[in-house]
Amino acid sequence: MKLHSSIGMAALTIAALQSAPAYPAVMGSLVFTEPTATVAANEIIDVWVTLTLEESSDPLSYDRSSPPFYGWQEADFPTDANGAPFASYERAVLYTTRTCSDTFTLNCGDAGSQYSFSVPTANAWFTFDGTMNPGDRADFLLYQLIPDADGAEPGIYELHTAGLGLSVQGWDGSGNSIVEELFGFRTTCMDASCTFSREVAPIPIPAAMWLFGSALLGLVGFTRHREGVG
Repeated sequence: MKLHSSIGMAALTIAALQSAPAYPAVMGSLVFTEPTATVAANEIIDVWVTLTLEESSDPLSYDRSSPPFYGWQEADFPTDANGAPFASYERAVLYTTRTCSDTFTLNCGDAGSQYSFSVPTANAWFTFDGTMNPGDRADFLLYQLIPDADGAEPGIYELHTAGLGLSVQGWDGSGNSIVEELFGFRTTCMDASCTFSREVAPIPIPAAMWLFGSALLGLVGFTRHREGVG
């Protein structure tokens, strides 16, 4: 995680375009850190996002030394999940999410996909431990895109919506497992930063191959010239 200083009005404007989090005390915005770039066909692509808390938000805390609620209190939790009341709570859980409308994969990873999604183990949302205060900004490595073994085909690939958040799991009165979001942020807005785009450049032909090809063409020309002599 990379922690940044407080935000300005531009980030607050983006925040206003975000979907409101389910847990109203933690408020902010989520955008792709580097929305566009050009990559090589065999390059692993890091999908970084920047989470910014509004100045009016409550702090966002997650204490890994205090399972199963990691510093949260039951009084903070929602009383029901989609209308089903919680009879008891089990644990708080960090999560990430994405839509399957991206063009890096086919239907979230079917055969023929140019890339596969991988969840990183460092600098990730799942490794968050600490507190973000109002106005703080932090970068998280949300996913890594692994190209096909033969390299991705040249072209432009896009991921439109990704997100992260915290949910609580528990049971209803009948012993059924239920889950509800405490807060969540999505890269959904009217700004260009809400689309993660990578252009895969064609694999360049090495200079030695160009020289070899030029030499062959020269040899063919010389041979034809010799055949025409005499």
